[in-house]
Amino acid sequence: MSEDITILTSYNHTSIVKTFSGIDLTEQAFAKGKEFNATEEPVSDRQSLSKILQRLENNPASTIIRGSLIKAQSCPVPRNKKTFIATPGQWCMIDIDSLAWKGAVSDQQAMVSYAIQ
Repeated sequence: MSEDITILTSYNHTSIVKTFSGIDLTEQAFAKGKEFNATEEPVSDRQSLSKILQRLENNPASTIIRGSLIKAQSCPVPRNKKTFIATPGQWCMIDIDSLAWKGAVSDQQAMVSYAIQ
């Protein structure tokens, strides 16, 4: 597996990802963002993908997307179909934040098993 992964960072460094807090896991305010710095980083295996995700997991101003810049552009760029094109990859992104979960949030292994089922 050798491909690039696209990372978007909010141009004004505001939070662009969903976060939840409190006992009832209330969704916190965030903005989808309009302008981004876009970078691409090589991914050659699961370990290199994991390193990128671990580096980004505590940065609410950055996210990855399933797409690539259509052509080299100067930043900031908007996130739209004129700027990015969907690209196939050997990794999978699954959105499960609306999945009902009644277990402990700290039990990530059980949460993943539940989501898979």
